[in-house]
Amino acid sequence: MSPPKSTVISTEAQRSGETPVFAPAHASGELDELATTAAATAGMQPSMLDRRNLRQTLKHRMAATKLHDPATYLTLYRDSPEEQSTFLEGILNGETSFFRDATVFTELSRWCLVWFEKNQRPMRILSAPCSTGEEPYSIAALLEQSGIPLDRFTLEALDLSSHALDRARAATYTGLSLRNLPQPEQSGFLDRVPHGWRVKKHLRNHVQFRQANLLDPNTLAPQSYDLICSRNLLIYQTAEARLQIAETLASALAPSGRLILGAADWGRDLDKLFRLEEPVNSFALRLRERRAKVRVPTPKPQQSNTVTTDLELPTQNPIPKTQNPFLSEQLADIADLHRDAYEAYCRGEEREAERLCRQTLYLETDHLPSLELLAKIHRPHASPRMKLALHARLKRHRTAAAKGDPR
Repeated sequence: MSPPKSTVISTEAQRSGETPVFAPAHASGELDELATTAAATAGMQPSMLDRRNLRQTLKHRMAATKLHDPATYLTLYRDSPEEQSTFLEGILNGETSFFRDATVFTELSRWCLVWFEKNQRPMRILSAPCSTGEEPYSIAALLEQSGIPLDRFTLEALDLSSHALDRARAATYTGLSLRNLPQPEQSGFLDRVPHGWRVKKHLRNHVQFRQANLLDPNTLAPQSYDLICSRNLLIYQTAEARLQIAETLASALAPSGRLILGAADWGRDLDKLFRLEEPVNSFALRLRERRAKVRVPTPKPQQSNTVTTDLELPTQNPIPKTQNPFLSEQLADIADLHRDAYEAYCRGEEREAERLCRQTLYLETDHLPSLELLAKIHRPHASPRMKLALHARLKRHRTAAAKGDPR
């Protein structure tokens, strides 16, 4: 549902009875505070929030509360936990789709079938955050289509957003949710309905949804799950929130279980809790033994492992000056991430360099230095198709940069 077209009313408009028009440029300070406080509730970095989405959410909430001035709305927001929760709902990123990242689901299928061969009890699965439900339904459909009866696994799905959970329970989908299903009628788990496609009833009934915040250490019971999917969450979190959520997930993962992260979620800060499971492109993690006693060694300079590169550290490209504190913070994050990626690459830490590059590209999709560095990184598991796609994207942006196109 798109937000209404209303809302800040100028003095002249009030006198003349004209239709109110929202002037987002006049709400810069209010947006900065809203971004900071809302992000803190979810443990997110404010710079990872979409500025346009913030403006749209502010417009929508001002219209809903019949307030005509951003400062007045901010006062209401400060005093109302209910309004803070509703505003947060509007800015959370819920983009997802069925069977998002085919490589992950291929590895999930392989690992799950091996697990079922070794265990007689039901597998316990968690999807958190589950957004609007595409991921948990994809897992349920994948296992059923692999010949696993529903009584052989339980599937729980959590999310911070009540609106996302309402959509997940309704289980009706259109558009981008189906982008990986070119022929939904042949999927085997969807039924045609008047307004899209709906997950079959027996799968809808099998997934248990509930609202929860993974920042709460009591959200999950200890060692409750054999498989946890928590993709594209840690990328958005502050350093403190990342570790807190990672601790919660680690305590909830069974000793022989697996945690599946997103492509840019992994970082060396998780080394004391988890270790990567091969193949690494599935980003499957397993618990480290006696993880509380494991110390992460401080990297030592390795002259023999230094990578020769023609890439330059971006010292000659200062951060553009801007009067917008929110944008300044985001630009600083991009510069710091790329510098860290370059330094990791020079140390020969290609996995870490790739993760940091991908994190930078989350903030700025067309960040040319990160695309160039990503193209330099040699990953044995990368498919020819992946390499061709990256180099085609790089060529496109190099051409645009040469022409002065601000793309």
